[in-house]
Amino acid sequence: MNQIILLAEAASSQEAPAGGLFGGVFGMVIYLGVLFGIMWLLIIRPQRKREKEIQSMQYSAKIGDSIMTTGGLYGKIVDIVNDVCIVEFGLNKGIRIPIERSYIATIKEPDMTIKKEEIIEDKKEDAK
Repeated sequence: MNQIILLAEAASSQEAPAGGLFGGVFGMVIYLGVLFGIMWLLIIRPQRKREKEIQSMQYSAKIGDSIMTTGGLYGKIVDIVNDVCIVEFGLNKGIRIPIERSYIATIKEPDMTIKKEEIIEDKKEDAK
């Protein structure tokens, strides 16, 4: 029993080793600063760059452009008032809906072509 007490006293009387170059609080601050810098370079900066590209694309839309909204609807811009675009949807050109520029996902024509693979599959199903 006395040996255990002596070992415990000896262990508690030893001093903790002094922090080296990156030991202690100052080293932790430097470490966290470096981690934040790496995170900013790898995550935040590219995300801001993409947001700027999307916003410039949205504000470059002009009357007559075919667009796709964030909801997946295709339409053609017929009028622009401030940040609101009046978009014609559908083939009969009678549906006009105002949307904000921020809801423009891309400026592109819808792909209305039928793929040859779909035609071949339809013929196989009809033959059965």
